[in-house]
Amino acid sequence: MTFILTTLIIALISGIVSVFANDTMLNALYFMVFDSGQFFADSTGVNFFSILMPVTYGVGISLIILKFLKKMFDVYVLWTDGDPDADPMLLMMNFIRAVGTALIFQWLYGLFVDICREITDTIISTISDNTNFTQEWITGLASGGIVPALAGLIFFICFLILLFSFISRGIEMMIMVVGVPLACVGLLDNDKGIFKGYLNQIVKAFVTTIVQITLCKIGITLMLGATFTTTMNIVMGIGCMISAISIPKLMREFLVPTGGDGKVGNTVFQSVHTVSLVKSILK
Repeated sequence: MTFILTTLIIALISGIVSVFANDTMLNALYFMVFDSGQFFADSTGVNFFSILMPVTYGVGISLIILKFLKKMFDVYVLWTDGDPDADPMLLMMNFIRAVGTALIFQWLYGLFVDICREITDTIISTISDNTNFTQEWITGLASGGIVPALAGLIFFICFLILLFSFISRGIEMMIMVVGVPLACVGLLDNDKGIFKGYLNQIVKAFVTTIVQITLCKIGITLMLGATFTTTMNIVMGIGCMISAISIPKLMREFLVPTGGDGKVGNTVFQSVHTVSLVKSILK
């Protein structure tokens, strides 16, 4: 009975590795989250990002120009908004900042992603260069008996939870990046309007995902280094995966709340910021 159960678990793990934890998928975790538009284009053949981005650029720049002209007219012609004695160059500088940020944000975003990926890869390489599961590793897991097999199954269940959360986060990040030109309308205001809060949420989502991916890769590295004669690598590997799942909730005061009781908070957050964005545009 134990042999049959072990065989079934190893077959399940082998299937998960071949479909969800192969070399391509493991090496594409950053790509999956931070360049999800291209990831979906390569995976499905439909490039949503290239379709949506020009539209939001056009709408965002148009709204920036319209709001700039409206503020100029209200302040210096109708005298119904702001201080008519203020230097018009201040409003002009806000206009240039809004247009410039909308145009170069995607380039800066890609640069920041590359820097964070290099830092994380350097950290992982100091532990081990081996981050890919092989058939030899699965065979070694099977030779350990039922306990290592169960531990491996727990590890891959955690990995699948993380993987699907990364895919979901990637879609969220793609939507947030697409919406940046619209949020730049707020830069015409002295307090930066909705742009300040919008950028903060992108940074928080970035930090959350960096922490999760780093812990996930460390967990994979530890699991691959297990000899199955000692269980410390297995235990620590599973611990890293569980931490990767739970640490955003643990640090919810600083990072984006995810999973469990964070759903209501995310819904409220998105609703509030949607309303704020509309108000900022129409102001």
